[in-house]
Amino acid sequence: MLSQKLVKSLLPIVLLTLFFLGLLTACAGQSQAQNPAGTSTQDPPVPQLTQASRGVLDTTGTVPQSFLEQLRAQSDEVQAHGFQVAVVFFNNLASDPHQFATDVFNKNGIGFKDTNNGVLFVLYLQKTGKDGYAPWLTYITGSGISGSLPDTLMDDYAQTTFVPARTQGHWQDGLLAFYNKVYAAERDPNIAKEWQTQHPQPAASSSNNTGSGIDTIAIVTIVCLGIALWLAVSAIVATRRRENFFITALRILGRTLLVLALLSRITGGGFSSGKKGSSSAGGSGPWGGGGRSPSSGGDV
Repeated sequence: MLSQKLVKSLLPIVLLTLFFLGLLTACAGQSQAQNPAGTSTQDPPVPQLTQASRGVLDTTGTVPQSFLEQLRAQSDEVQAHGFQVAVVFFNNLASDPHQFATDVFNKNGIGFKDTNNGVLFVLYLQKTGKDGYAPWLTYITGSGISGSLPDTLMDDYAQTTFVPARTQGHWQDGLLAFYNKVYAAERDPNIAKEWQTQHPQPAASSSNNTGSGIDTIAIVTIVCLGIALWLAVSAIVATRRRENFFITALRILGRTLLVLALLSRITGGGFSSGKKGSSSAGGSGPWGGGGRSPSSGGDV
């Protein structure tokens, strides 16, 4: 008798906990959609490049249109020669800028699938770079052009073009100079070979993404807690109703996933049309060709 009373008192609490966890997850997704340019406490959502954006997207609405059009004209020329170079502008973000830029690269498939020859420049306009000057620049290269654009060469280009121009307050000129050097090296692999003969290859350094490791641990912990909670609730309900445990567990799992899917669809659909105006408005179809990157590149 006592155990049945305990089950009856705990069951509503457990179910409410599951409901509010789903609601918080949905609200988190909704909150992200309200900040397409990102803040220092929240990552922006990964944007979708379209044919209309021509590989250049300003989520902040602050970059001069003349500069964006200059980048788009350059992008058209690059694509005509069989490559893709994308440029995306954000305000800021909360997590690791290099990993986030890699996600933008891979989810948009920058570069072509058979060659993986894409390059992505991501600028966080309100985030100071490693030398204390804004904006922070992350550059990502596709896995198929490591010969033409090794990380050491990209780092040298960034330090000799973008960084000094940024220090003088002319980061736009520095970005164009960096872009042009990258495009020249893409078209002529001999540039990288000549550069590497003049510069000794440094020992490969392993980049320990502490932020990514912590994120992975947190995700695994949440998943384990969710599974434990699901099994506990299933056991309580099965005992109370004298049902088969596995059938009860599957039924509860199905209902929970259905509720979460409905919440996600409602919140996602509610804000899709209220998105801030961007350069890709009116475009149809993706811009990338299916390229991938293993997180090559660097940050300055």
